[in-house]
Amino acid sequence: MAQAKNTSSDADIEQLSEQIATLRSDISTISQTLYDLGRQSGDSAVNGARRKAADLRDAGQQHLHSAQHQAEEMGHQAADAVRAQPAAAMGLAVGMGFLLGFITGRK
Repeated sequence: MAQAKNTSSDADIEQLSEQIATLRSDISTISQTLYDLGRQSGDSAVNGARRKAADLRDAGQQHLHSAQHQAEEMGHQAADAVRAQPAAAMGLAVGMGFLLGFITGRK
């Protein structure tokens, strides 16, 4: 009888050892899967941020070119207006100078 209990005890210990080994393997697999998922989501976030930054940079450059074009167009329009009516342009410049001088000179 003592022999039978000892044998079943050894079998139980062996079974527990096998289950612990299986659990270690499962935990290792789960840890690796979580690591891979974290790395993939991190890479995805970095790539998304890079794409967004590139899109914003491109949009900024487009706005800059548009603003430069509008400024050049307004400069050409102002030059054309001065050529068409030089006396009015001179009077407007003198008036603006007087107004700015009056506003900034007042303390």
